[in-house]
Amino acid sequence: MMKKLLAAALMLASTSVFATTATFSGHDPLGSSEAKTSKVTISYTAGNFDLSGVLDPSLRLLNETNSGLYNGLTLVSDADDTFTYSPIIFPLHDFDLTRYTFSFSNLAAGTYTLKFNLILGGNYTGNYTISPVTIPVPEPETYGMMLVGLGLMGTIALRRQKNR
Repeated sequence: MMKKLLAAALMLASTSVFATTATFSGHDPLGSSEAKTSKVTISYTAGNFDLSGVLDPSLRLLNETNSGLYNGLTLVSDADDTFTYSPIIFPLHDFDLTRYTFSFSNLAAGTYTLKFNLILGGNYTGNYTISPVTIPVPEPETYGMMLVGLGLMGTIALRRQKNR
């Protein structure tokens, strides 16, 4: 029994609960077909996680054809579950005209593809952060209080049964 507890404690201690950040960049071609949609692969297999990040198109309205605007952002899992982040026509989040933020909560472990399409194409950079979702573990005092409560309920039931 002690070996099983020790093995479980070691497995729990070996899992990482720290956030992981990664960056990506590239060029999104002009057009909105599937072949011209930018894709970023994200993989996390250690449990449920939250995903948040920033997409930063190179906004140069005067000397490039890139408008900095995009059609929206879609996250597709390896099980073909699709999560769509609302399409944004104008980049006005926090009054920052060059960055878009996104956030997906409590995703299951697996591989995901982040898809987006700049309306007029252009270069982009971005980053995303994977934050593991930790499950709260009750404190020993919680179990102690529960056992005391069950003991009191048993005592009350026993007394009532003796009084009849």
